[in-house]
Amino acid sequence: MQKVSRIFQILFKYLLIFFITFIWVRYFIKSLWQAVLISIAITAIINFIMRIITNKKNYYAILKKTEREEAENMFLTLTLNKNALPFYFKLVSSRHSCEKKSNFVLINHSESKVALYPHNSFNPVSPDDIANIINKVKKYNPTKLVIPCFTATKEAFSFAKNFNMEIIILDQYETYQKLFKAYNIFPSITDKYKKDKRLAFKDLAMFSLNKARAKGYFFSAIILVLSSFFVRANLYYCIVASILVVLAIISIYDPFSKNKPKTEIL
Repeated sequence: MQKVSRIFQILFKYLLIFFITFIWVRYFIKSLWQAVLISIAITAIINFIMRIITNKKNYYAILKKTEREEAENMFLTLTLNKNALPFYFKLVSSRHSCEKKSNFVLINHSESKVALYPHNSFNPVSPDDIANIINKVKKYNPTKLVIPCFTATKEAFSFAKNFNMEIIILDQYETYQKLFKAYNIFPSITDKYKKDKRLAFKDLAMFSLNKARAKGYFFSAIILVLSSFFVRANLYYCIVASILVVLAIISIYDPFSKNKPKTEIL
């Protein structure tokens, strides 16, 4: 069922791009078959470029604004009060057999071990940080290393791929979604950031540009294009329909939201 849904999403993306291309190609080229062939060629080129641009792993979780604020304040509290390790030990021990080491929690599965090493700093995790952490946990031979942190550099993610040990880096929002929320255990918040009550652009974008609204934009564009055959001001319809299809394409990629985790981290 998931494969069918995935195939449908891919086909829908191709259809959206083809549709907006065909709107403008058809406007300038009167021959229907030529317009279709040219639109298909342009669609293939655009999809190739978009695959290169968007060739990144989407592993972020969908968080509401209140949850993002909680995630930020929880990380702030754990870092300022230096009580991250006891909390993570409590979280892990609720489901797994584990040991608390000096800087990390070692989880003992029947056939493997996982090291959970909190990076208690507001500096992004760097390759040097990963190397230092690996040196501290490697004598226990973990098969997986999980690093909850504030954030990490691109170089850190690339560096983490160079080891046989699986290394998972979780920023403060992923930590909230994939650990705190997944285990239903949350740290008490004693420190908070000053709350900005202004509605951020990202919040408006998340509301307007998401997968749930993509079909609405697309079908509205179809109606406008069909209407353009009966109205003289067809250029106006082409422009508005194009805008609607662009919004549909952006929405189907859901750039302001985050995917739910599919596997258990620990």
